Order: sequence, then C-alpha cells, then structure tokens
Amino acid sequence: MLTHNFLFGMNLLSLAGFAVMGVSLTLQRQQKLGTPAVFALMAAGTALLLVGFYLAEPVNPPRVR
Repeated sequence: MLTHNFLFGMNLLSLAGFAVMGVSLTLQRQQKLGTPAVFALMAAGTALLLVGFYLAEPVNPPRVR
C-alpha cells in the first residue's frame, strides 16, 4: 500500500516526504518553529522521500524468461 504508485508515479512515502518538507517550510516562514526543528523536519521529509523512491514498484518490471 505504501509503495503503490498513486500520483505521477510517486507512492505514499514520497508524497508524505514532500508534505513534511512543505509543512516545515510553512512553519518556519510563520516563525512558529526554530531552526533546529525545521532542520529535523526537512531531514525527516528527505528521508521519507528517498525511502519512497527506493521502495517504489518498477513501472515496467523485467520479464522472466
């Protein structure tokens, strides 16, 4: 479920990573979070994005002969 392609070839983990990074930027611009917290959220979002890309199902899996 988490690795099924949903939107433009991205899975839920990738989309969650983008959402976490967007939330961290928004909270930083509103000055509701300090720099260390924003850095941690950006790191978590990047980690989710990379894990989502790594675990993604291939679009055209190789054929077994």
